[in-house]
Amino acid sequence: MSEATTNLRRVAFEPIAGPEQVKDLLLAAAADDHIVIAPSHVARLGDDLVGYASIGSIPVVNVWLDSRRVKALDSLRLLRAAEQASRDMGIRQWLMPCAHTSPFYPHMERLGFKRLGFASLNWKGF
Repeated sequence: MSEATTNLRRVAFEPIAGPEQVKDLLLAAAADDHIVIAPSHVARLGDDLVGYASIGSIPVVNVWLDSRRVKALDSLRLLRAAEQASRDMGIRQWLMPCAHTSPFYPHMERLGFKRLGFASLNWKGF
């Protein structure tokens, strides 16, 4: 368990304890108008769940296809090939960022993706 001191209070950060804790986390996040995506760790303040992190729980797939040289049908075939490659690796779910300017953007839901909302993606190396 890791602990961080914030405003003289200890916030505990620990791996998910089991399915019951995931249920409690879903309820706590929903009460704060948030969704939970593949949690691996929870944040607790005392006995209260106050957050979570998903660390390595779900792959993020980044894709670029040349918008001038790759046709729509080729794009779909390549996306399906990437899905099959994932299945072959034992991967059963993805997160796929998609910019508003992407030709894929208006079709993501029809391609079977659930739009989770809008967020800025940020990268950090360490």
